[in-house]
Amino acid sequence: MSAYIIIIPVIILSAWIFSLTGSFQKKKKKDVRHPEEDYEIGHLCEYVKTIVNERIEKDHGSLKLSEGEVVKRRMQQARLRNAAREACLGDSGDREFIRDYIREILQKDMGVTPDTICRIFSFDEPEKMSAGELFGYLYSIYTRVHGIHVFGNLVKDFGWNEGKDGGPGNTTISESLIRSSFDMCMFKPCYQDRLDMVVQRIYEKLYGHDAADILINDPDIDGVSGGTGGRTRREYNYLEELFGPQKAEEADSWDTIYCVYRGKLLHMSFLSFGREENLERVVKNIYRYNARSSLSKRNPILQSSLKNNSRVVVARPPVSDGWVFYVRKFSSSNAADISSLITDKGSEMVISFLKKIVEDELNFVVSGNTGGGKTTLVKSLIDFINPSYALRIIETTFELNINNLYPDRNVHVMQERGDFTIYDAIAASKKMDTDVLILGEVNEPKVAGAFVQVAQSGSRMAITTLHHETTQKLIEYLRNALVCEWGINDTRIAERQVVDCINYDIHMVHDVTGHHYIERITRIIPEDTEKIYRLENVIVYNRDKGEYEMLSGQCA
Repeated sequence: MSAYIIIIPVIILSAWIFSLTGSFQKKKKKDVRHPEEDYEIGHLCEYVKTIVNERIEKDHGSLKLSEGEVVKRRMQQARLRNAAREACLGDSGDREFIRDYIREILQKDMGVTPDTICRIFSFDEPEKMSAGELFGYLYSIYTRVHGIHVFGNLVKDFGWNEGKDGGPGNTTISESLIRSSFDMCMFKPCYQDRLDMVVQRIYEKLYGHDAADILINDPDIDGVSGGTGGRTRREYNYLEELFGPQKAEEADSWDTIYCVYRGKLLHMSFLSFGREENLERVVKNIYRYNARSSLSKRNPILQSSLKNNSRVVVARPPVSDGWVFYVRKFSSSNAADISSLITDKGSEMVISFLKKIVEDELNFVVSGNTGGGKTTLVKSLIDFINPSYALRIIETTFELNINNLYPDRNVHVMQERGDFTIYDAIAASKKMDTDVLILGEVNEPKVAGAFVQVAQSGSRMAITTLHHETTQKLIEYLRNALVCEWGINDTRIAERQVVDCINYDIHMVHDVTGHHYIERITRIIPEDTEKIYRLENVIVYNRDKGEYEMLSGQCA
């Protein structure tokens, strides 16, 4: 009997302990199981942001760790802090670091697996996904298949630049086009594609450029702009007051994204910033790397650059009718290969003539409209310059990227900064053993006059770009610059100086279809007559025939 008295309490105690243990295990299991709402993309963004911020701010010195381990963790912490702050500034290393960090958090902390990832987006039912989500999904698939050159392959496979939705030169990439492209995709998606798409979505919302991030980082795209077009808020309210609600397909100005692919403008109408505040965040972040001042009401338009040398222009109210950014990239084409730029019939003749101009060490200007290919042509022609010559490059912001294209050349690049102007850089180049001076762009009279002075005596050869449509206007601009900025009172003397030192005007054009070509190569011939000079078109492009024609085969 006494044995039973002892055994029964033991059994009861064991059962109680077992029940507590089971309850604890169930509770623990319940704690690590994430409810359905945890996989909503907004919640994931907040969770990732919280984890990253906690790890950035964590004090490792208070932990019982060895000194070496503390140093190691602080270095990792600094790397994470730097990547989170600068991933949007054009450094692909920072971008990939923070994306990998997000991927690790999703898989280790949030339990994202092949079984749970469809709680985030309806990957198994793509018809329920938005066009923007489908684009990101399709982009991830093509990244796995094609590597970094994704957009070009998407355009090639699905004809996105053929003007199906907007007519030639005004192509709209619509929601229906994205959906049909996804349906036609021949590549079978996998879990990795889905995870990459989710990682990209969270990254662009927290650290990237929101809906425009993929386009800005794609190496095949020439440029991206956001906030251009659509209806301004003021116009929208006024029209709605008069006529009632407007058409749903008319986007607000803050919700428009365009990109330029091989010179052709594409309206990415399926992409959306969601809210004006998201575009505002992109504008306030994207210019920070090389900015001379902060964007404000007193400085409402700024030009800067990204770490990859892409040019950035941002604008804000009240000068601008909304928050706007422009990104122009200079690495989307193989600038070192001139045959990739000049492609029409007779291109061999044109390339041979350009090579002759450079080898004869003649001064020339590459003119044309914005986006016409001037900068790319200049970079290509450097390949013909004597490799032993010292090149001095002067730019408003670093764009030409000559050092990376020609790492074996003697190249020194300078840009204006603060009180140090382009004119100061030109003056300094005279003392730097300069053989060839390349001025990125003549954008004001004082710089134009300085370029003429250097072209007269400062180097073996001088090259620059201008925006003038005719050679006569180009000469008049340079002449007037000497008169206004260099104290030459006689316009004839100023004009004589210009035509004596500038030998050729190479005029680049790109049409609405994105076709780049040299419209003409014009020789400037000084004369001892009343007229001072005459112009001779050496090579012209025949638009009707689609080929180049040689009119005169002699160099100066």
